Parts: sequence; structure tokens; C-alpha cells
Amino acid sequence: MPSCVPIRQIRDTKNFSEMVEGSKEPVIVTKDGRCSFVSMAPETYDAMRLEAARARLYQAILASEEDVCAGRLVDAEESDRIIRERYGL
Repeated sequence: MPSCVPIRQIRDTKNFSEMVEGSKEPVIVTKDGRCSFVSMAPETYDAMRLEAARARLYQAILASEEDVCAGRLVDAEESDRIIRERYGL
């Protein structure tokens, strides 16, 4: 579960940095009881980006499989011809 800290705690930058670096989850910084921004370690950010990329890839694969099952496909030669016509190659 992400940590939640009031904005005044980030004045102590050393402790705040250690908290963010030591947390596996994002750290939510609040101002007046509302979320102001989120801070996270680079490893956490990279993991989130990788997971999002995987999700997009899985969606593309699923859409492709649905196209194949529905018969919406073209062989390579036909695809090449369509691309050449479209782009004047």
C-alpha cells in the first residue's frame, strides 16, 4: 500500500528521499488533505512502465487473434501490394 505524507515532511529532503528510495510503492504527498503529487523510486517507475507496455502488447496480441479468428487477414503479398499503392512505392 502506498505511503501518504503531508507536504511539510518533504522539507527534510534526506529523510523524504530515503523514504521514497526504501519504498516499493509510490509515496503520495498531500497538501491540505488532498493528493498533491506522487514520488517513487526509479525502479518502481520503470516496473510500472514495463507493466503498462506488457498490457498494451497483450491487448495487441488479443486483437490480432480475434482478427484471425474472424477471418480479417491478408497474406503478405497482398499486404505488400496495398502498402505500395497507398504510399506510391
